[in-house]
Amino acid sequence: MRASNKPGAIQVWDVVIDPEHRGQGYGRAAMQLAETYAHARGARTLGLSVFGFNSVARGLYESLGYETTSVKMRKHLEAPELRDDLAQ
Repeated sequence: MRASNKPGAIQVWDVVIDPEHRGQGYGRAAMQLAETYAHARGARTLGLSVFGFNSVARGLYESLGYETTSVKMRKHLEAPELRDDLAQ
């Protein structure tokens, strides 16, 4: 964790639970400890990023009261040499 660019905000950078220990409450406990840490330092918000495809983690964070604040999107593009319509 580290302080964000915004006053009163702390950002969680990585939460990694080994696969054999997932689903046993360690992720929830880690996030609860992060909240305690943030509160003790006067933070008003605790933020994190999660990959869109990681539905298990997203479900955990939502169950802890986190809300979506931004969505990033991208599109994979074909290489230009493979597109016939560009040659016209």
